[in-house]
Amino acid sequence: MALCICEFELVPDGDGNVLCWPFWPGRSDGTFGTDDNDAIVMSADWLREMALDGLMKDGRTPNLPLGNVPVRGGRVVAVAVDVSLSDIPAVTAKEAAGLLGVSDARVSQLCRNGHLDSWKVGRTRMVSIDSVQARLADERKAGRPRKLSASVS
Repeated sequence: MALCICEFELVPDGDGNVLCWPFWPGRSDGTFGTDDNDAIVMSADWLREMALDGLMKDGRTPNLPLGNVPVRGGRVVAVAVDVSLSDIPAVTAKEAAGLLGVSDARVSQLCRNGHLDSWKVGRTRMVSIDSVQARLADERKAGRPRKLSASVS
């Protein structure tokens, strides 16, 4: 388990919703809720996804700045989540190959190239079910794409 803490600025939007802006360097997105409590729950969901993505990519959650002051006229709240790679629905690389109808070597290549989200647990490579499903939804044709030939005038 890894703890990830992020501060969010909660800002009423005038339409009855509460916008949630994370203090996350390099990110300009966030989430919103219908009231303060819903906004905090949505912020926790957003943070969980971001933290799990960090765990998948480099094995750690981000170390974010704390002690932020409001910049949009709202108020700052801290949200914390415990995350673990075991929270991510996953299959082994061999199972992913079977689901995708490709070889184990092709799955390794797709993982290496970032086309499948994966990580290691001991010596076993795990692949997220979401990335397998996204790959299945991407209707690629079998074989290599044709090279475009230059027309001669």
